[in-house]
Formats: sequence, C-alpha cells, structure tokens
Amino acid sequence: MSFIIDLVARLPRSVQEWIVAPTSIPDVHNHASKVQLSRLGHVYFEHANLKTFEKFAADFGLIEEKRIGNTIYYRGYGRDPYVYVASQSENRRSRFLGAAFVARDEENFEKTTRIENAIIKDLSHAPGGGRLVTIPRPNGTFMHVVHGQKERDIDASQEPPSKIIESHGPLNEPFKKGRLGTFQRFKPAPALVHKLGHLGYVCCEFEEELDFYTSNFNFVHSDILRHDKFEWVDFMTFMHLDLGEEYSDHHCFFLGRAPPGTSKTYLHHASFEVTDFDTQLMGHRWLEEQKWKPVWGVGRHILGSQIFDYWLDSSGFKVEHYADGDVVNTDYKNMRSVGGSLAIWGPEIPSDFAANKAG
Repeated sequence: MSFIIDLVARLPRSVQEWIVAPTSIPDVHNHASKVQLSRLGHVYFEHANLKTFEKFAADFGLIEEKRIGNTIYYRGYGRDPYVYVASQSENRRSRFLGAAFVARDEENFEKTTRIENAIIKDLSHAPGGGRLVTIPRPNGTFMHVVHGQKERDIDASQEPPSKIIESHGPLNEPFKKGRLGTFQRFKPAPALVHKLGHLGYVCCEFEEELDFYTSNFNFVHSDILRHDKFEWVDFMTFMHLDLGEEYSDHHCFFLGRAPPGTSKTYLHHASFEVTDFDTQLMGHRWLEEQKWKPVWGVGRHILGSQIFDYWLDSSGFKVEHYADGDVVNTDYKNMRSVGGSLAIWGPEIPSDFAANKAG
C-alpha cells in the first residue's frame, strides 16, 4: 500500500486531489442540547476463551469484582464499580461490544434514551447497579451510556494501592533531594489499573460516525491529524469531553479513518491508567515474564503526553497501560498537525500498529 501512496504523491497536486478527494474534519462545539457525559466508565468484550483471558486480566492488573455465570466484572482502584466486563463468547469468536460513558445526571441520561434505536437496560445485577442505554450503530459497534451507579469509596489523598511498591518516596533531583535516608524498592507484580482512560476505532464510515458522536454528545476535538503526503486529508481526531472549566483527559475517544480496502470498523485499542512510571515499567516486566505479546512501548506519546505500553491480550485485542497523561478544559483550542511520529521517545512504531489482530 505504501508504494501506491508514494506513487500518487509524485503526481501533480490537481491529479492527487482527483484521486484522493479532500476530506476535512469539521470543527465542533458543545451545546446544552447535547447529552453531557462526565467520563468514560467501562468496556464490554466477549472472548473466545474466557479462561485464558482471566490469566491475562490478572497479569494486566485488573481486579475481579464479581462473577455472574460466564461474565466477569473487573475493576480498578478508582471510583468506578468496574472498568471491564468480560464474557465467554457463545460462538467462540472474540468481539468488542462497546464502551459505556457516564452521564452527568439523570436529565442527560434521559436525553440518551430518546436517541434513535436506544435500548434501556437495568444494571441492578452488576456491581454498583444503575441503568444503561445501549445504542447499536449500523456498522456493528455500540455506544453505551450509564447512570445511577454507586461509586466505590476511595480516598484520593492516600497512596494508591500497589502490589509492586515496597518503599517509595519523592524523586531526588540534582538540586533538590526530597527523599532522605529512604529508598525506592519494588517487587515483581502486575501494575494495578486505576481506571479506563480512552479507546478508539479505525472506522470505515468515518464521517457518519464522527457526526453521530459529536452531534449527540459533548465530544470536542483536542487534536486533528492530517495526512503527511496529502495535507488536504484529515484522517484522525482525538477527542475529549467538554466539561467547561473542569479539566478532563486530553482524549477519552478517538476515530481514525480506515485505509482503503478495510472491510469493517474495528477497535484499535483500549487504554487503562496506572499509577506512575515505575509501576508501568514493573508492569511491563511482569507481562513480559508471563510471556504475553508486547505491541509497542515503553515510550511517551506526543499528543496527550502519556507514557505508553501496548500489549495484545489473549484474544488479540490491543490494550494499553499509560501514566502521566495531559488534561484540558474549555480554554484548550484544538490543534491540527501533520500525522508523523506518535512518540517523543521510545522504540520505533511497528509497521502493523493499526492492524486488527483480534478474532
């Protein structure tokens, strides 16, 4: 495919535009009429072999909260009652079944129920209870909105729980020694997950899906990427939830335009926050020692600034540990840039990083 792109790039601009039509991502703005979401809550997956995924989940740092039949609810150490719902696939085919975002309040949850094809579900059986609206998309993906869950009691002022840290203190800088007579000591263990941070699709129906999410919900652009050889083609957007003056993650959702020949829209990856850099590197070492397959990392992203570490789970889905991500609010104005390197530092990006390996 790359040799075709290089060939087209040598042609005159007028010919290029005839072959590769101009496609710009429109600016979007939040409005009170839209469903106001407060954060990303959890994801749903079906696995061909749930037993094998259980081993991966434990090594990845997910904590089993509740099991109902062939469904397991996993949590992190944050406020969400669960961040990952794993079920045994009945047809032995692994599937991603969408992400659930948390509605700001009941009024906004009720707005969601009026979106076309919305299905209302009761979550009284699940940890935290509540209600869920599921909106099936024509491309086989799902958007979910949850409300009324009882959040976990946490004390954000305390040290986050960890199986890794034996002793931990502030960093000793060249001219400022914050740790005196104590030591940084760690032991091998999984990196415990805090929360679900973001996810995104490689999307065949890019314009239609982008319009659905930005017309109905308070997603706004953080960064838009355009093609490095065809600068009139926008091919990806990283979006955050507009919470006004309140800060939110630089992106909780992204959409990428699928390359020609892609047969269906698919999840690119789901990403989970961990405590810090030390925890992330120890988690990387643990997953490596358990013989799971690394994808890319450890490195630091440019857009969002996260320290990243990507792995394939037992079904071939890409999942990420990240730490130290950016947060933005209404004062942030979306940026447009040429899509190039995705990392400030770290190993070279794999040539098949965008590929779908799940199934």
